[in-house]
Amino acid sequence: MMMTQTGKGYLFALITALCWSTSGLFVKEVGQSSFVIVGIQALIALIFNLLYTKEKIRFTAFTMIVGFIQFRMHLTFVLANQYTTVGNAIVLQYSSMIFVLIYQSIDQRKKPEMYQIFVILLALTGMIIFFIDGFSFDSILGNGLAILSGAFFGLQFYLNTKEKADATSSVKIQYLISILVLLIYSIKNPVASFTLKDGIFLLAAGIITVGISGITFAKCIERIPAFSANVVCMSEVIFAPILALIFLKEWFTMHSLIGAILIILSLLYNMYKQKGEKYV
Repeated sequence: MMMTQTGKGYLFALITALCWSTSGLFVKEVGQSSFVIVGIQALIALIFNLLYTKEKIRFTAFTMIVGFIQFRMHLTFVLANQYTTVGNAIVLQYSSMIFVLIYQSIDQRKKPEMYQIFVILLALTGMIIFFIDGFSFDSILGNGLAILSGAFFGLQFYLNTKEKADATSSVKIQYLISILVLLIYSIKNPVASFTLKDGIFLLAAGIITVGISGITFAKCIERIPAFSANVVCMSEVIFAPILALIFLKEWFTMHSLIGAILIILSLLYNMYKQKGEKYV
Protein backbone atom coordinates (compact mmCIF):
# COMPACT_ATOMS: atom_id res chain seq x y z
CA MET A 1 0.00 0.00 0.00
CA MET A 2 1.36 3.39 -0.98
CA MET A 3 1.75 5.95 1.79
CA THR A 4 -0.52 9.00 1.55
CA GLN A 5 0.88 12.53 1.47
CA THR A 6 -0.34 13.00 5.05
CA GLY A 7 1.42 9.81 6.10
CA LYS A 8 4.61 11.02 4.45
CA GLY A 9 4.20 14.31 6.31
CA TYR A 10 4.10 12.53 9.67
CA LEU A 11 7.12 10.41 8.68
CA PHE A 12 9.13 13.49 7.69
CA ALA A 13 8.12 15.16 10.97
CA LEU A 14 9.42 12.16 12.94
CA ILE A 15 12.71 12.22 11.02
CA THR A 16 12.97 15.95 11.74
CA ALA A 17 12.46 15.33 15.45
CA LEU A 18 15.09 12.57 15.42
CA CYS A 19 17.61 14.89 13.73
CA TRP A 20 16.87 17.73 16.16
CA SER A 21 17.32 15.37 19.10
CA THR A 22 21.01 14.89 18.20
CA SER A 23 21.79 18.53 19.01
CA GLY A 24 22.82 17.89 22.61
CA LEU A 25 25.08 14.98 21.64
CA PHE A 26 26.94 16.92 18.95
CA VAL A 27 27.40 20.41 20.41
CA LYS A 28 27.52 19.76 24.16
CA GLU A 29 31.31 19.49 24.21
CA VAL A 30 32.08 22.13 21.57
CA GLY A 31 34.15 24.92 23.11
CA GLN A 32 32.75 27.79 21.05
CA SER A 33 30.17 30.55 21.56
CA SER A 34 26.56 30.11 20.51
CA PHE A 35 27.02 32.50 17.53
CA VAL A 36 29.94 30.44 16.24
CA ILE A 37 28.10 27.14 16.76
CA VAL A 38 24.94 28.37 14.98
CA GLY A 39 26.92 29.98 12.14
CA ILE A 40 29.19 27.02 11.39
CA GLN A 41 26.28 24.59 11.58
CA ALA A 42 24.44 26.78 9.08
CA LEU A 43 27.42 26.91 6.70
CA ILE A 44 27.76 23.13 6.68
CA ALA A 45 23.99 22.68 6.37
CA LEU A 46 23.79 25.14 3.47
CA ILE A 47 26.49 23.28 1.52
CA PHE A 48 24.74 19.97 2.24
CA ASN A 49 21.36 21.41 1.26
CA LEU A 50 22.66 22.90 -2.00
CA LEU A 51 24.18 19.53 -2.93
CA TYR A 52 20.85 17.82 -2.20
CA THR A 53 18.61 20.20 -4.11
CA LYS A 54 19.39 22.52 -7.00
CA GLU A 55 16.29 24.64 -6.39
CA LYS A 56 16.97 28.36 -6.44
CA ILE A 57 16.27 30.39 -3.33
CA ARG A 58 13.15 32.53 -3.62
CA PHE A 59 13.99 35.85 -1.99
CA THR A 60 10.55 37.27 -1.22
CA ALA A 61 9.54 39.43 1.73
CA PHE A 62 7.66 36.45 3.20
CA THR A 63 10.44 33.85 2.86
CA MET A 64 12.98 36.30 4.30
CA ILE A 65 10.78 37.04 7.31
CA VAL A 66 10.29 33.31 7.96
CA GLY A 67 14.02 32.69 7.53
CA PHE A 68 14.80 35.42 10.08
CA ILE A 69 12.26 33.95 12.52
CA GLN A 70 13.86 30.51 12.14
CA PHE A 71 17.30 32.02 12.78
CA ARG A 72 16.02 33.69 15.96
CA MET A 73 14.42 30.43 17.07
CA HIS A 74 17.67 28.49 16.65
CA LEU A 75 19.83 31.15 18.31
CA THR A 76 17.56 31.65 21.33
CA PHE A 77 17.37 27.89 21.85
CA VAL A 78 21.17 27.54 21.83
CA LEU A 79 21.44 30.49 24.23
CA ALA A 80 18.74 29.00 26.47
CA ASN A 81 20.77 25.80 26.78
CA GLN A 82 23.73 27.88 27.99
CA TYR A 83 21.72 29.55 30.77
CA THR A 84 19.41 26.76 31.91
CA THR A 85 19.22 22.98 31.91
CA VAL A 86 18.59 20.96 28.75
CA GLY A 87 15.34 19.71 30.33
CA ASN A 88 14.10 23.23 31.01
CA ALA A 89 14.99 24.40 27.49
CA ILE A 90 13.18 21.54 25.74
CA VAL A 91 10.06 21.65 27.92
CA LEU A 92 9.67 25.41 27.68
CA GLN A 93 10.45 25.59 23.95
CA TYR A 94 7.56 23.24 23.26
CA SER A 95 5.20 25.85 24.64
CA SER A 96 5.28 26.46 20.86
CA MET A 97 2.12 24.34 20.56
CA ILE A 98 0.25 26.96 22.55
CA PHE A 99 1.66 29.74 20.37
CA VAL A 100 0.60 27.88 17.19
CA LEU A 101 -2.99 27.80 18.44
CA ILE A 102 -2.81 31.49 19.40
CA TYR A 103 -1.52 32.47 15.94
CA GLN A 104 -4.13 30.26 14.28
CA SER A 105 -6.97 31.65 16.39
CA ILE A 106 -5.97 35.27 15.69
CA ASP A 107 -5.41 34.67 11.97
CA GLN A 108 -8.54 32.58 11.35
CA ARG A 109 -10.65 34.34 14.00
CA LYS A 110 -11.90 31.13 15.55
CA LYS A 111 -11.38 29.27 18.79
CA PRO A 112 -9.14 26.17 18.96
CA GLU A 113 -10.81 22.77 18.78
CA MET A 114 -11.34 21.08 22.15
CA TYR A 115 -9.20 18.10 21.13
CA GLN A 116 -6.28 20.44 20.37
CA ILE A 117 -6.50 21.92 23.87
CA PHE A 118 -6.64 18.39 25.28
CA VAL A 119 -3.57 17.35 23.23
CA ILE A 120 -1.63 20.36 24.57
CA LEU A 121 -2.57 19.64 28.18
CA LEU A 122 -1.71 15.94 27.84
CA ALA A 123 1.58 16.62 26.06
CA LEU A 124 2.70 19.37 28.46
CA THR A 125 1.82 17.16 31.43
CA GLY A 126 3.93 14.40 29.92
CA MET A 127 6.88 16.75 29.31
CA ILE A 128 6.78 18.17 32.83
CA ILE A 129 6.69 14.67 34.33
CA PHE A 130 9.42 13.56 31.91
CA PHE A 131 11.82 16.25 33.14
CA ILE A 132 10.50 16.72 36.68
CA ASP A 133 13.74 15.54 38.28
CA GLY A 134 15.81 18.23 36.56
CA PHE A 135 13.24 21.00 36.09
CA SER A 136 13.73 24.19 38.10
CA PHE A 137 12.85 27.87 37.99
CA ASP A 138 16.26 29.04 39.18
CA SER A 139 17.55 30.05 35.75
CA ILE A 140 15.13 32.84 34.91
CA LEU A 141 17.09 34.19 31.92
CA GLY A 142 17.51 30.74 30.34
CA ASN A 143 13.87 29.84 30.95
CA GLY A 144 12.75 33.15 29.42
CA LEU A 145 14.92 32.56 26.34
CA ALA A 146 13.45 29.05 25.97
CA ILE A 147 9.89 30.44 26.02
CA LEU A 148 10.90 33.12 23.50
CA SER A 149 12.38 30.36 21.34
CA GLY A 150 9.06 28.55 21.67
CA ALA A 151 7.21 31.61 20.37
CA PHE A 152 9.50 31.73 17.31
CA PHE A 153 9.27 27.93 16.99
CA GLY A 154 5.47 28.01 16.81
CA LEU A 155 5.52 30.96 14.41
CA GLN A 156 7.82 29.15 11.96
CA PHE A 157 5.46 26.17 11.94
CA TYR A 158 2.42 28.34 11.32
CA LEU A 159 3.86 30.68 8.70
CA ASN A 160 5.34 27.80 6.69
CA THR A 161 1.83 26.44 6.04
CA LYS A 162 0.73 29.67 4.35
CA GLU A 163 0.15 29.89 0.60
CA LYS A 164 3.02 32.38 0.19
CA ALA A 165 5.43 30.12 2.06
CA ASP A 166 8.41 28.33 0.55
CA ALA A 167 9.84 26.30 3.41
CA THR A 168 12.90 25.18 1.43
CA SER A 169 13.87 28.77 0.56
CA SER A 170 13.22 29.99 4.11
CA VAL A 171 15.49 27.31 5.55
CA LYS A 172 18.31 28.35 3.21
CA ILE A 173 17.74 32.01 4.06
CA GLN A 174 17.99 31.06 7.73
CA TYR A 175 21.41 29.54 7.00
CA LEU A 176 22.55 32.67 5.14
CA ILE A 177 21.50 34.93 8.03
CA SER A 178 23.32 32.68 10.52
CA ILE A 179 26.49 32.81 8.42
CA LEU A 180 26.29 36.61 8.08
CA VAL A 181 25.86 37.00 11.84
CA LEU A 182 28.85 34.70 12.38
CA LEU A 183 31.02 36.87 10.13
CA ILE A 184 29.96 40.07 11.93
CA TYR A 185 30.49 38.43 15.33
CA SER A 186 33.94 37.13 14.32
CA ILE A 187 35.12 40.62 13.34
CA LYS A 188 34.44 41.98 16.82
CA ASN A 189 35.13 38.84 18.87
CA PRO A 190 38.13 36.54 18.49
CA VAL A 191 36.98 32.97 17.84
CA ALA A 192 38.44 30.35 20.16
CA SER A 193 40.90 27.98 18.48
CA PHE A 194 39.25 24.90 17.02
CA THR A 195 40.13 21.40 18.15
CA LEU A 196 39.66 18.24 16.12
CA LYS A 197 36.77 17.33 18.41
CA ASP A 198 35.09 20.68 17.71
CA GLY A 199 35.39 20.10 13.97
CA ILE A 200 34.01 16.56 14.06
CA PHE A 201 31.00 17.40 16.22
CA LEU A 202 30.16 20.60 14.35
CA LEU A 203 30.37 18.73 11.03
CA ALA A 204 27.98 16.06 12.32
CA ALA A 205 25.64 18.69 13.77
CA GLY A 206 25.69 20.72 10.56
CA ILE A 207 24.76 17.72 8.41
CA ILE A 208 22.31 15.90 10.68
CA THR A 209 20.92 18.33 13.27
CA VAL A 210 20.55 21.28 10.90
CA GLY A 211 21.04 20.06 7.30
CA ILE A 212 18.90 16.92 7.06
CA SER A 213 16.32 18.32 9.49
CA GLY A 214 15.97 21.41 7.30
CA ILE A 215 15.09 19.25 4.31
CA THR A 216 12.67 16.96 6.16
CA PHE A 217 11.04 19.89 7.99
CA ALA A 218 10.29 21.56 4.65
CA LYS A 219 8.77 18.32 3.38
CA CYS A 220 6.63 17.71 6.48
CA ILE A 221 5.24 21.24 6.77
CA GLU A 222 4.07 21.05 3.14
CA ARG A 223 1.96 17.96 3.88
CA ILE A 224 0.42 18.30 7.35
CA PRO A 225 -1.08 21.15 9.45
CA ALA A 226 1.22 23.32 11.56
CA PHE A 227 -0.27 22.10 14.85
CA SER A 228 0.14 18.44 13.90
CA ALA A 229 3.71 18.99 12.67
CA ASN A 230 4.54 20.74 15.95
CA VAL A 231 3.03 17.93 18.03
CA VAL A 232 4.83 15.16 16.11
CA CYS A 233 8.14 17.04 16.21
CA MET A 234 7.70 17.14 19.96
CA SER A 235 8.77 13.49 19.96
CA GLU A 236 12.25 15.05 20.02
CA VAL A 237 11.93 15.08 23.82
CA ILE A 238 11.76 11.28 23.74
CA PHE A 239 14.44 10.68 21.10
CA ALA A 240 17.00 12.88 22.91
CA PRO A 241 17.06 10.84 26.15
CA ILE A 242 17.06 7.57 24.15
CA LEU A 243 20.19 8.72 22.32
CA ALA A 244 21.69 9.80 25.64
CA LEU A 245 20.97 6.30 26.98
CA ILE A 246 22.62 4.63 23.97
CA PHE A 247 25.70 6.85 23.68
CA LEU A 248 26.10 8.39 27.13
CA LYS A 249 24.62 5.58 29.27
CA GLU A 250 22.12 7.96 30.89
CA TRP A 251 19.23 5.78 32.13
CA PHE A 252 15.53 6.61 32.20
CA THR A 253 13.86 7.34 35.53
CA MET A 254 10.32 6.22 36.37
CA HIS A 255 9.15 9.80 35.82
CA SER A 256 10.74 9.74 32.36
CA LEU A 257 8.89 6.57 31.40
CA ILE A 258 5.52 7.88 32.59
CA GLY A 259 6.10 11.19 30.81
CA ALA A 260 7.12 9.42 27.61
CA ILE A 261 3.92 7.35 27.63
CA LEU A 262 1.77 10.48 28.00
CA ILE A 263 3.63 12.23 25.17
CA ILE A 264 3.21 9.23 22.87
CA LEU A 265 -0.51 9.09 23.71
CA SER A 266 -0.89 12.78 22.83
CA LEU A 267 0.85 12.17 19.48
CA LEU A 268 -1.33 9.17 18.64
CA TYR A 269 -4.54 10.93 19.68
CA ASN A 270 -3.70 14.00 17.59
CA MET A 271 -2.90 11.83 14.55
CA TYR A 272 -6.21 9.98 15.02
CA LYS A 273 -8.21 13.22 15.18
CA GLN A 274 -6.38 14.66 12.16
CA LYS A 275 -6.98 11.57 10.04
CA GLY A 276 -8.87 12.49 6.91
CA GLU A 277 -8.98 16.21 7.72
CA LYS A 278 -7.97 18.76 5.07
CA TYR A 279 -6.31 22.06 5.71
CA VAL A 280 -5.43 25.16 3.79
